[in-house]
Amino acid sequence: MALAAGAMLAAGLACAGETLASRVALPEPEVIATFEGAGMRDVGPHVLTQAERARVEAALSSLPALHRRILGQKLRRLSFVDGIPGQGTGLTSQVGDSDRFDITLRASLFDESLSEFLTTKERRLFEPDGSGRTLTVEASGADALFYVLLHEASHVVDSTLGLSSKDGPFAAGIWQDRSTLAPGLASSPAATTTFRRGARIPLGRADGIYDALALTPFVSLYATAAAPEDLAEFITWRHIAAQRQGRLTITLVDAVGKPIKRYEPLSFPAVKARMDRAGALLRDAG
Repeated sequence: MALAAGAMLAAGLACAGETLASRVALPEPEVIATFEGAGMRDVGPHVLTQAERARVEAALSSLPALHRRILGQKLRRLSFVDGIPGQGTGLTSQVGDSDRFDITLRASLFDESLSEFLTTKERRLFEPDGSGRTLTVEASGADALFYVLLHEASHVVDSTLGLSSKDGPFAAGIWQDRSTLAPGLASSPAATTTFRRGARIPLGRADGIYDALALTPFVSLYATAAAPEDLAEFITWRHIAAQRQGRLTITLVDAVGKPIKRYEPLSFPAVKARMDRAGALLRDAG
């Protein structure tokens, strides 16, 4: 009986994977128009190679069970586009007035490691100031494609279940509404980056920003942007750390390459305390 049950479970997961893989298709014209409306030009559909399609199917099958279930119900189309610059990642968009979603990702993610992707994203927050400092992010446990897919899929899960609602346990004491931080967090230097409409910060002050981040419940500076981004970042890193033994390290080095400060956000005390609460939230949602 145990063998039969195991075979049935495997067959069910295989069917779920096939169902999600069947949603991979070229983007709808309105999705391209959304990118163009954001000021991006020369955006066009990306036709997956056989090797790329295999990677996408493997990434879909590796998503958490909750995500696969919700995507099976809510995902209309997963698409890839060319022409989006490296600072963009993609788009999770609601299909009209329906309860379905499209996820559209930039195709150049296929060529990036997670460390490269996050380093590029993080460096955009700072500007050279003559200090000679350099910021580098090292990340393991996933490639850029899986990380971004899991992040965007988490938005679909959140939109469906309302996990980041201001009245829910995830946001309690942290978010007053979708974009307003609780007063104690709103005054943190970690909440002054371009992710919260601040100006770029001189690299010489970067350690002060990360020292402040270490005192918050946020797993990244991007998580401070809005409650849904906070949730998506947290779910993504929780899965990568717990299921793939992933690690995240941010290092500041001086002009001669000597490390000045090293940060491991997954080890921040408030982040670790929040991990258990997020786990319970996801189990209840599942």
